[in-house]
Parts: sequence; C-alpha cells; structure tokens
Amino acid sequence: MDTHAVQGAAHQATGHYRRPGTRTLYCGRPAGPCNAIFRTVRGWKLCRTCTAAEQRDRAAAAAVAAQHATARPAALAPTPARPRRAPAAPAYVYGAQQLVILGTPRPMQGALFAAH
Repeated sequence: MDTHAVQGAAHQATGHYRRPGTRTLYCGRPAGPCNAIFRTVRGWKLCRTCTAAEQRDRAAAAAVAAQHATARPAALAPTPARPRRAPAAPAYVYGAQQLVILGTPRPMQGALFAAH
C-alpha cells in the first residue's frame, strides 16, 4: 500500500497511511503527496498510529469478506444442473404419409406407392 507524507512536511521521511475515501491520514493530519519513493532513504520510518489503525481496518475487512464468502444467500447459491434430454429419434414415415410430406411424387413413384 502506498504511503503518504503529511501535507506541508519538509523532509517526507515518515510514511503515513491515508484513510480510504478521504484526504486525511489515520493519525488525523491532512494527507500530502505519496512518498513511497523515500523507502530507500536511511532513516525511513512509518507512523505508529497510522500503522496500527491500518492493520485494524485490514483485519476488520478480512473478517467481513470471510463472513460473506461462507454465508451465501440462497439466491446466489449454484443451482443444480438439469439432466440433459436425449435428442428425439428421427421419425420415419412410409407410404401415403410420405406422399403428403414430400409433395407430389414423380409419375413412376406414384405408381409404386399406389400398388401398395
């Protein structure tokens, strides 16, 4: 998570965590620019108040997320898959019914069907 300096700080050698959705830090001061690049500087430190409050917020958020992950409402529960139906077998028609389906046959076919 990015750390911020206090607004108007001269050295920016102390990292603070910003409250989500606000322009203030956990320690109550106004948030300044992001100062994550100063982590390599000798003497870098984090504000204890901000660190403790940020850890407390993370733990609370993790507990809420775990609660929501385990208790799913019935509307969101996965529905069982319906069994698949076998495709219908093709219907074979013979004789006079086939004449109706296929239309008027050729004269030779008409004679064959009439003989039956």
